[in-house]
Amino acid sequence: MEYDTIRLAREKQASEHLRRLFTADIIAEILREGRVEERENWVLATLHGHGLRITHALAPRVATLCDQVRQALDFTDAVEFFVHGSGELNCSAVPRLEEGHPHLVIINSALLEKLTDSELRFVLGHEIGHLVSRNSELKRIIEFVFPGENMPLPIRDKVDTWDKLSEMSADRFGYLAEPDLEVCLAVFFKLSSGLDTKAIRFDAGAYLEEMDRVLEAFRTELSDSGMSHPVNPIRVKALQLFARSDMCRSLRSGQADPGANASLANEMEELIQLVLSKGHSPLVAARRRFIAAAGMLIAGADEQIGTDELDAILEPLAQFTHYPARYFRKMVERSDVLTVFREATTTILEANPSERFEMFEYMVSVALADRAIDQREIEMLFDVGEKVFSFQRKEVAQLLASAVQQQYVPRLSLWPQAPDSSEE
Repeated sequence: MEYDTIRLAREKQASEHLRRLFTADIIAEILREGRVEERENWVLATLHGHGLRITHALAPRVATLCDQVRQALDFTDAVEFFVHGSGELNCSAVPRLEEGHPHLVIINSALLEKLTDSELRFVLGHEIGHLVSRNSELKRIIEFVFPGENMPLPIRDKVDTWDKLSEMSADRFGYLAEPDLEVCLAVFFKLSSGLDTKAIRFDAGAYLEEMDRVLEAFRTELSDSGMSHPVNPIRVKALQLFARSDMCRSLRSGQADPGANASLANEMEELIQLVLSKGHSPLVAARRRFIAAAGMLIAGADEQIGTDELDAILEPLAQFTHYPARYFRKMVERSDVLTVFREATTTILEANPSERFEMFEYMVSVALADRAIDQREIEMLFDVGEKVFSFQRKEVAQLLASAVQQQYVPRLSLWPQAPDSSEE
């Protein structure tokens, strides 16, 4: 089976980009050579002590399902399946650290109790998909480099986007393991609602209609930022498109290489743009434009934009676009930045006048980011504060004074020439 053909093109690109960014192959080799953490051994020991390894002797029904999934996906790597006692509806894959070790697939007991055999096949296929794509290995490396919450926002943005795309790719493997769209929809429903389909009347057709309605809202007003998985409507629609595609039909017929599917790729691109975007409403777009334009104006007031000022612009901009550097670069190339600034500011203030304080504070933070107070930047801040944000001049001075007291740290630099000194 041509695994790379099954994966989303955008997910493959994102995975390759992150592997280069994190030098994943080098770090993986370091982990193998140094046995750092030996995480898989620790997990395996924990599972043997507090879980149940799925074997044909102990759990013949579930073991058979695991065999069926591996056969359907033609996955021949060594895998050990475990049930872990947990009330969380979840299943996860732990990649092996080196050849000769098994991958681990861990099914939480609550999920095993809630899903039917068919639904479990979809979930297990999904997790095998993460192993096939090596995305589970990449996730391990990312978590090793950034074990806590200290990941810089622009990098976290790239990781979050890749995470969402990787889920959509893994869903395709789940469908190939259990090619019944209604079964897959039931899994999405159970995982999102926590309900059993027996507890509530589940209609797959009605569920699809509801997902389409919510998806339309995401196209217009809503955003999907801050969520590790794409919202269900996007995943559902993506899987529906894959299920009815020529690619899927050829894969299920046993064709070794179904080749490219231009129609599916075009349909998927619209959905992927929803994943890549951080909001479509006029207000969100105005905030995005304001941060880029205002940042450029104030940072460029002294005729140079330093790296510290650039960071002060890109960090908040990354909350509104997955590609802050690219977005800001396009703003720099524009000849009407002042017009963009005025229009964006007007849109924001008409919707939320009290936001003027945050907007002005942002401009001050950019001005102070290079740890230097420039008279041209201060004059611009007074001008903008009075004319754009309707502050009194004394208010502007008070806001500036407060910011200087809280944020300003003068930059120490070497003397142009060493002062006279008796020290040798």
